[in-house]
Amino acid sequence: MLRGLGLVSLSALGAVLMPHVWMDQIHQSIGMGELPDLPMISYLARSLSLFYAWLGALVFFASFDLTRYLPLIRFFAWGGLVVAVLQTWIDATSPVPIWWLLAESAFLFVYFGTLLWLTRKTRDHFA
Repeated sequence: MLRGLGLVSLSALGAVLMPHVWMDQIHQSIGMGELPDLPMISYLARSLSLFYAWLGALVFFASFDLTRYLPLIRFFAWGGLVVAVLQTWIDATSPVPIWWLLAESAFLFVYFGTLLWLTRKTRDHFA
């Protein structure tokens, strides 16, 4: 589960170097209109993608030693649930399509809820 998230997050590296034209095509293909070619848009898209990739590498690394990193993984799960609440609010107050809000919120709550549940099971297993 952690390795999967790590690998998927690492794929965000592609967006760091992605030409704006490609980002615009993706943006339009999901029905969100033209992506403005503005410095802040480019900065946020690329820096956030870089951050996701870096966080993915950290999660992937931690997945190889669950005993050692269990407190960090548990913190990550709790923090992820907080992020799920805040991201749901952000999506609800932003002009994103309803399918985006529902898919993102459901994924975050299910993923981090399951991860938290598994950390409890892991703790019992290693105790």
